[in-house]
Amino acid sequence: MTFTPKSQFSINNHLRLQAVLDRLGIAWIAHMSVADAIQSGKLVKLLPEYAMTYDPLYLYYPSRRGHSNVFNLIVDALKVKAA
Repeated sequence: MTFTPKSQFSINNHLRLQAVLDRLGIAWIAHMSVADAIQSGKLVKLLPEYAMTYDPLYLYYPSRRGHSNVFNLIVDALKVKAA
């Protein structure tokens, strides 16, 4: 028999992180989103031996010309977050 718990609510990543920081429970969140909180001791890793790793993030686009300002802001934000 397998038990699959049902979540009581679903929230976006930012609110999920805030809920964990407010000690409302545990969550599975990408390491790049919580690295600072782990390093500062605000959060701890649970079951690190079961951590999943994925290939780094990549963004492919044909050229830098002709993209909207919003697209450029997203690209810049991803570069800062990945650094």
